[in-house]
Amino acid sequence: MAQSVPAAMSEGTHSGYSTGVHTGIGIAPGGLIPLVGASTHEFNQRSALARSLAWQPILPSAGRLSALGTILLVFVIIMFAVCSAAMLEKPLPSNPIRMMASLLGFYLLPILLSIPVVAVLTVAFRRARRNGKVDAGRNRARGVWSHGYYCHRCGVAYWPYPTEPGIPYRVALAPSQFRWHVWNTGGYAKL
Repeated sequence: MAQSVPAAMSEGTHSGYSTGVHTGIGIAPGGLIPLVGASTHEFNQRSALARSLAWQPILPSAGRLSALGTILLVFVIIMFAVCSAAMLEKPLPSNPIRMMASLLGFYLLPILLSIPVVAVLTVAFRRARRNGKVDAGRNRARGVWSHGYYCHRCGVAYWPYPTEPGIPYRVALAPSQFRWHVWNTGGYAKL
């Protein structure tokens, strides 16, 4: 039985909500008190087939890392300012070697604290750049993806007619090969 790839994908994707009631005991100024609370959790589940036929990769957000990197950067800048103020209170030695050792001593802590800042901001920048590349090509990739079919009996995907240059049609492809062609059309197969 052949089915369009978007239909096979939506058949393998399930979204929903789960709720739960939680109970416990809290400590208050008057003693122990009973606590009752409720929570709601939204979830998405995708089958292995739906993941293998995806038209774009999962895009991890760069927002939280950027915020964390910015907060850490502000802290490092404050540390540089405090160290500079402390250095101005004490005269520098006239000997060049002692002067370099003194400068390194004053700024060692901020320099060491800036290493994680650079790492976090680098990862955030790479994620944002990758997400931008995927966003730029996803409409073209989705257009090619939406014309594909999946045969459940054979376990292969194919395009019954030409969609774009370079896309093989009437050729049985494993789901991973199908996904590669779609992602390559979008320009993010090698990311």
